[in-house]
Amino acid sequence: MDLSRIDKNRITVAVVATVAIAVIGFMASGRSADTAKTDTSVATTTTLDLGLATDSTADAPANLDGPVSADPNGQGQIAYPADNNGQMARGTASFKRFPTSAKTGCVTSLAPLGAEITVRNLNNGLKTKCFNVNIILNSSGAFDITLDASVFEAIAELVDAPIPVELTW
Repeated sequence: MDLSRIDKNRITVAVVATVAIAVIGFMASGRSADTAKTDTSVATTTTLDLGLATDSTADAPANLDGPVSADPNGQGQIAYPADNNGQMARGTASFKRFPTSAKTGCVTSLAPLGAEITVRNLNNGLKTKCFNVNIILNSSGAFDITLDASVFEAIAELVDAPIPVELTW
């Protein structure tokens, strides 16, 4: 019998498939080894008496005396800013070297002349005080307040300028 090349390939594939199915079937049969060793260990348990009674009312939650909280209604409290009568502003601050006579001075158009202004750095919370003096140094209008360099150093390093600040007077 003379087989063609295609028939030989079909027989080869059939033999390989049959062997693979036989091996898979043998492995899936679930037979375990005859020499399997089973260890049996005894677990010990310890019961501790915690003083809890078996009564269901003994472990009920305790109600403490005090004011009863209101049921939440889905509305939060609204925070309103403090009434400062228009004596607060936010802006940017920079520095200049003022004359010796104005070492505790600052220049701003947001506060009245001569007012003592508390300047708070919004980046770190540090505060300082200065007096709004009548010096025409803030002509550029780029900053809301210009502080003397020594006053500015109380709230920030000079290299940090300009900084965000809050002014109150």
